[in-house]
This record gives sequence, C-alpha cells and structure tokens, in this order.
Amino acid sequence: MSVHALAQIDDALSVLAPRGFTLGLHIRYSRPVRRVSTYPSQWIQTYTRCNLGVGDPMVMWCVLNEGQIRWSALTRLLPDPLNVMGQARDHGLTYGAALSYGPAESRSYIGASHGEREFTDAEIASMADLLKRAHDMVDRTASLRPILVDALEAIACGMTYDQACEALGISRTALRYRLRMARTALGVEDNPHAIRKAIDAGLLNGISVSGLSKGLPTGPDQN
Repeated sequence: MSVHALAQIDDALSVLAPRGFTLGLHIRYSRPVRRVSTYPSQWIQTYTRCNLGVGDPMVMWCVLNEGQIRWSALTRLLPDPLNVMGQARDHGLTYGAALSYGPAESRSYIGASHGEREFTDAEIASMADLLKRAHDMVDRTASLRPILVDALEAIACGMTYDQACEALGISRTALRYRLRMARTALGVEDNPHAIRKAIDAGLLNGISVSGLSKGLPTGPDQN
C-alpha cells in the first residue's frame, strides 16, 4: 500500500466534494480499517455527540447495497427517524452522494457532499473509481481491534492519559493495557512508533481529533 497514493486519492476527493467527504475502507467490527473525513468539524461533533450513525440512511444504504446513489434519491428510499439528512442540511451539507464497493464482509464507502448543487454523473463516476482504487490499495487483512485504534487515536491527537481516559470512558490501567496491546500487535516498543506504523498501514488517519469524535478526523468549518 502506498501512503502517498492514498493521500492523492484523498486530495482528489476533496476537489470533487467541496463540502467534505468521509471515506471508509474495509468495514469490519462495525468500523473501517481506514477512515478519513473532511466534513465540517461542527457537523462531525454533532453527528458523534448525538450518535446519529445508528440511524443514518446513508450508512444503512452503503451496508445493504453496492453502487452509487444521490442523497436526494436516498431520502425517498429509506426512513430517517433521527432526521440525519435534515441536520446535515442545517450544517451546509445540502447535496450529496453515497457510494459503496466491495463484498458485504469488507465493504468500503464514500459519503460526499456539495453545498451548491447535485453531483454530476461524471463526478460520481470519478468518485467510484477513486473508491475502488483505495479499496484495492488497502490491505484488508491489516487490522487492529477497534478499542486499540481508539486508544492510539486519542494519544495521536495529543491527549494526555487523563484526557484519553475521560474521552474513552476507561481507567488509566485499561488505557495502558490497550496501548501495550497495540504496540505488541504492531511490533514496536513505544507509542510514537506505534502511531506512525498504524498511520503508514492505513489504520489511523494521521489527522486525529478530539475524543468526542473517536477516530473521525475533523475538517475545517466551511461557511
């Protein structure tokens, strides 16, 4: 896997989706092996704080289907009991598309947003190609248990042990244990090397966030 090539895919998606995107590769244990999000930080914090993922029509569609769909069509197909799409519009994510690729046991997805207009067929096709490339590039066998990823991400974003414990809802003993298990799994002896190796393997994003987001990197607020 080429970290540089993945970064190029992220850059291309940023151009195609000016209001932000989320890219998740090889979902297992209810989370992707690699995830990048450039949505506005206020929306990510709202989404995480309110646990909107449990009722997100885009997430449900990507889990159940392989292909592409615009958000405007999605809302006519699936219920939205938590008003996720309405809240997204309130944060400027007015138009968007959902794309998914790969087998159900290791599926990858993109959620992309445009604040001004619907995505064209050509733009969606370009995002689909980028999704396939990223999916094929990341080793689906590379994985850490989600609780180990959460522990590394908390430290990677600069939290102290006390802050990480509060964000993750665990004791210092549990945090030390999880970090030690992550280091062992990655074959390194200290946390900085574990973080760097996890980033290089596509298991962390390299742009980490507050404990509220637990692995969802925040993008800049866009007005």
